[in-house]
Amino acid sequence: MAFSITIDTSKLSKGLRPSKRMPRNSGFLVECKGAVGRDGVLQTLEELTRIATVTITDVFPYPQIFVFTNLIIVCSSTKIYELVGGSLVEKLTVTAGSTWTAVDFFDYVYMSNGAVAVIRNAGSKTYSITTDQPKAMAICNFQGQVLIGASDIEGTYPGASLTIKADSIDLVVSQHGGYA
Repeated sequence: MAFSITIDTSKLSKGLRPSKRMPRNSGFLVECKGAVGRDGVLQTLEELTRIATVTITDVFPYPQIFVFTNLIIVCSSTKIYELVGGSLVEKLTVTAGSTWTAVDFFDYVYMSNGAVAVIRNAGSKTYSITTDQPKAMAICNFQGQVLIGASDIEGTYPGASLTIKADSIDLVVSQHGGYA
C-alpha cells in the first residue's frame, strides 16, 4: 500500500519544531533530511565544494576564510588571497600578527591582524596596508558603524600566538609498577 501526504505552505513555513519537547502533530516538521524549507517550499541544499588551500601551509587556525557580500577572502598568517573563479589569487603579503578580523561594505574591506591594517579599495579592488585606519585585534560592523577592539596595540600579543616557538622536545617514558 502506497502512502502519500501533501504538506501545504502554511505548515512548511513553520519549519522544524523548536524543541524536542514540542508535541507531535503541532504543525511543525519533526525531521527533515537533505532539504530545507525556503520560500515556502522544500529545497535541496546546494552542494559545497572544497576550496583548494594547499598553498597555505600555516598551522591552525589558518587558513581563515571570510565569506563577504561580494567576495571571499582567505588568509594565512602573512598572505591575503581572494577566491577568483574557484582558485586562490594572492593579493598582498603582510607582517604576521594575531588572527585576522575583518568587515566588508560590499567591495570595500577593512581588516587587521593586530600588526597591520589592510583595506581593499572598492574602486580599484586592490589591497594595501593603510595607516589611515587603526590596527585592531577585533572588528565588528554594528548597523553600519565599525567598532574595533584593542586598537593600535604595539608589541607582542600575549596569548594571541597559537604556535609554540621551540626546538624539538625530548620525551622520556618510564614504567612504574608491574604489567600483568
